[in-house]
Amino acid sequence: MASPLHEMMWRIGVKPDLPDPVMPSNASDSPILPAGACKSALERPAEPHCTQNLRDIWDLFYRRRGRSWGGVTREIPELPCGSRVLELGCGSGKTILGMIGRGWRIVAIDISPGAVGLTRSIIKEIAASAQRNDCKGARSKDLTGDVELLAADGRLLPFRDGVFDAVFAFHVLGHLVGHERSAMAGEIVRVTRRDGMVFFRGFSSDDLRAGGDEIEERTFIRGDGTITHYFTEDEVLQIFRQLSSTSVSTVRWSMRVGGLDLIRSEIRAAFRKE
Repeated sequence: MASPLHEMMWRIGVKPDLPDPVMPSNASDSPILPAGACKSALERPAEPHCTQNLRDIWDLFYRRRGRSWGGVTREIPELPCGSRVLELGCGSGKTILGMIGRGWRIVAIDISPGAVGLTRSIIKEIAASAQRNDCKGARSKDLTGDVELLAADGRLLPFRDGVFDAVFAFHVLGHLVGHERSAMAGEIVRVTRRDGMVFFRGFSSDDLRAGGDEIEERTFIRGDGTITHYFTEDEVLQIFRQLSSTSVSTVRWSMRVGGLDLIRSEIRAAFRKE
C-alpha cells in the first residue's frame, strides 16, 4: 500500500521513483498534506501545465552537471532551535550544508527528482563522515535526523497552511517567468506561519550574467532551456507585498573573468508574516 507521502507525490504529478525520502524523527508531525485532506486545504489553482517540461529541463541539467553549484551557502540567518524550516529548490545541496546541525526541522524540496537524489547523497555522506570522525561527540542523527526531502513543485506546495517557521527561497524564484514567480510567492506566504520569516536571494539586474536571449523583461533563457531572471529591490518588495519587509539589500562582489574584474550582484531580503 502506498504511503501518504507517495500518494501526495502522485497527486502533484511527481512519480515516486526514488528511494523513500529522509523522514523527520516525528513523522506524525509532518507538514505534508495527507492524500485525504479536506477540500478547504486544497482549494488552490491546478498544477501548472508546464510542470513536466520544467522538471525535465532541470533533471537534464543535474544529470549533466551534478553538483554544479559547489561549496556551502554562507550567512544563513539564525533561527531558534526546533524551528520548522522549508528550503525551496534544494538543487545539489549547497544550502542544506549550511543548515544541518542547527537543530532545525528541515524540509527541502526541488522540482527535479535528480536534484533531490543529489541532496540525499550529500546527507548520507555527512552522516557517514560523522560516524567515522565522531563529529566531536555528536551522533550522525543529530546532524541529519530532522531533514525531509521531497520532489515537489514550489508553485503548488503540498504542505498545510501556516506550518513553517521560516521559508528559504534562495535563487529559485529567479528560474521562473513572471506569473510563476507570483504563484510561488503566494504559496510561500500561505505555508508560512504568523510571525514566521521568509528569506529571499536572487541575482540583481546589474549582475555580470544579466543578458542574452530575453523572453521577458530581465528574464533570459539559456541554451539548455533554463531561465534566469535578474531582480531589482523594488521588484522583490512587490513580489512579497503581503509580508512586512525587515531588510532588503544588494550585495556585490568582484569576479575575475578573462583578465577583467566583473561584478556579481545579489539581492538579499527578509520578510515577516504579520
